[in-house]
This record gives sequence, C-alpha cells and structure tokens, in this order.
Amino acid sequence: MNIPSNTIDRLCKIFGQLDILGKKSIEFVSSKDLAIAIGTTEYTVRKDISLIGVTGFTRKGYEVVSLKEQLGEKLNLKTQRKACIVGLGRLGTALLDYEKFKQDGFDIVAGFDSSINKIERIHTSIDVFSVAELENVVSQCNIELGIIAVPSEHAQDIADKLVRAGVKGILNFSPVEINVNENIIYSRIDLTNALRSIAARF
Repeated sequence: MNIPSNTIDRLCKIFGQLDILGKKSIEFVSSKDLAIAIGTTEYTVRKDISLIGVTGFTRKGYEVVSLKEQLGEKLNLKTQRKACIVGLGRLGTALLDYEKFKQDGFDIVAGFDSSINKIERIHTSIDVFSVAELENVVSQCNIELGIIAVPSEHAQDIADKLVRAGVKGILNFSPVEINVNENIIYSRIDLTNALRSIAARF
C-alpha cells in the first residue's frame, strides 16, 4: 500500500502517543484525545488509522495496547533498526548516547568523525571510527539509517558516502539541504529554523 508521507508522519506520532499512554496504564483513548495530542482533527485521526486497515474503535475509543500493536505491525516499527551518527560534535555526541533510541527500536551501532583527536577523547560504549572508514563499516554492519550532524560544507559528501554504503534512510541535522536518490528516505531537522518559527509567534 502506498501511504502518503503526511499520513505516515501522523501515524508515527499516534504510535508515540500510544506508547506514552501505555506507560501510564491508560486502557482506552478517543480519536479526539489523539487529535489534540498530535495537532490534527478527529476525522483525520480516524481516516489515517482506517487507511492502513486498522480496526478496533469502540464507544470507549481505541484500546491503547491493541492499537499500538497493530500500528507497529502495519508500519514495520517493531523491527530493531541499526543506525549510525556522522559528526561527533556536541549534538552528535549527545545523540550517540541517547538511550531512548534503543528503547524505541533504533540501535546506534557506530559513530564517525573526521577528527582522530575527537574520536580518541570520546567516552562511549558505542564504536567510533574515522569518516574514512564510514563506507566499509556501514556496509559490513548492515546499517540502515544514517544521522548526519556535520557542518553544512560536508553534509552532501557524507550523504553520498552513506548512500554508497547502502543506507535506506537519512536524517539530516546539518543546516543545509542535501540531494539523495528518490529511493532513499530522507528527512531534515532544522533546529534553528524551528526556534525562529517559535520566536516569530511571540
């Protein structure tokens, strides 16, 4: 099934909200509450959920555990994914040891940086390598996801290396857009622009 990107984004947000509710031992949730939590309408929530063939809405709402299980199956979110981080500055290093990644199904198995001195100083349980080893390590470890946290002038080169090594998706934190093949799933997070967008509403 070809699911629109916007629908996938909303369903992933719903999945995350269900995870929070489950940890609070909440058994049922309404489409209205889910809509408020992810910033959309009740109709859109019900439409998105029905689009992937998920059922189970009752007068009490959706059963939290069941809906999360079904969404996990339909969106293939129950598979542990291997990922790497390229660029071990402050942001990259913080992401490297972010424990919730693994809890949520993303196993950071390698980090890369161009500075040997930086690599030698990093204290982490995750293997770190020179960027020169990136393609070989990513290929050998079957890493599917690459997280880019390098300066803008190096972002495209790193993306090209990740694609050649066989990653299926890239999350880009660098302050510049990159070009990738249409078969690569790509997303960019511009932290500065997000802050600008908030500040502009004051």
